[in-house]
Amino acid sequence: MKNFVVLSYGHRAEHHRAVFAVLSFWAWYRGDRAEVQTMLYTDNPDYFRPYLAGLPVQYELLTPARLSQMKGAAQYLHRVKAIILEHVFAVFPTHDALYTDTDTFFTADPAGLLARLTSGTSLMHQPEYRLQDAVPVFAAFGQQQYPERLLKLLESAVFQVAGQPTRFYSRQVAWNSGVLGISHQQAPLLSDIRQVMDTFFERTAWFVSEQLAFSLVLQNQTRLVGAQPFVCHYWGRRQKRLMDERLSGLLHERFTRLSLTERLQCVQQLTLQWQRQVEADRLQEGSLYAFANRQPRAGIKYALKSLFKAPFSPYFVRRLLAMGRRKLYRTA
Repeated sequence: MKNFVVLSYGHRAEHHRAVFAVLSFWAWYRGDRAEVQTMLYTDNPDYFRPYLAGLPVQYELLTPARLSQMKGAAQYLHRVKAIILEHVFAVFPTHDALYTDTDTFFTADPAGLLARLTSGTSLMHQPEYRLQDAVPVFAAFGQQQYPERLLKLLESAVFQVAGQPTRFYSRQVAWNSGVLGISHQQAPLLSDIRQVMDTFFERTAWFVSEQLAFSLVLQNQTRLVGAQPFVCHYWGRRQKRLMDERLSGLLHERFTRLSLTERLQCVQQLTLQWQRQVEADRLQEGSLYAFANRQPRAGIKYALKSLFKAPFSPYFVRRLLAMGRRKLYRTA
């Protein structure tokens, strides 16, 4: 048995994303429906029920007091993800768990992803960078102090993982935690992940302490496999705005009056279309960044790649023209 786990609380856009995430899972899923259920941790179950009617969803109410407790003494926002996964396994100790952030939707049958979960294999979205390379990566955002603190911590810190003293190293890889897949055999690692995460956040104040803890513990104890071929994870601010605009147009009262089959068919059709638009927007963002940093070859490459995904957005065209005008003005 598998649990598909989603966490959604706060503003309405966040709820919209969660509705689409859950519907996209079931729109693509072709396995035995009796073998999977959705567990939705939310502050507003009543909002979701009309959109998810007919699907096997178990709601877990997140009150302000419960959320505050999950965030811990430091009130670390992303700590909640680790705590709800511990709760999932406490309630269903023999079920594997697949978690996705709400800014994630499926673009292929998740049965193939669930099949990858074994006692020795865990899932995360995708690898991002080696810890030793994090300082220049985050220096671009003025945040180099956080990886610097982490690397200094790792020079001497020893953690308890699976009952053994464990060191982590700068050559290890940070993965994106927009997707997490953990088998029930690996569930005991969650308490170790929580301890590592709490230490990371206490000593570094780095907002990605949660995904670093999952990355390091899981790659230390299991074979980590990426989920990228099955999902679209739109974590960037521009991509979130793009998706929020589309979701606000989709999730209206008329949509709830559709049959479950109609809702799922509609969502499945949109996932591939919106994936192309998200990927094109991400490439256009990279193109603008490259041009702004005097890397015209990279700027042209990303622009052309984006054109294969979707037409240029008006925003992208305006920014390119503005950059061109500024360059002409400087050379005049």
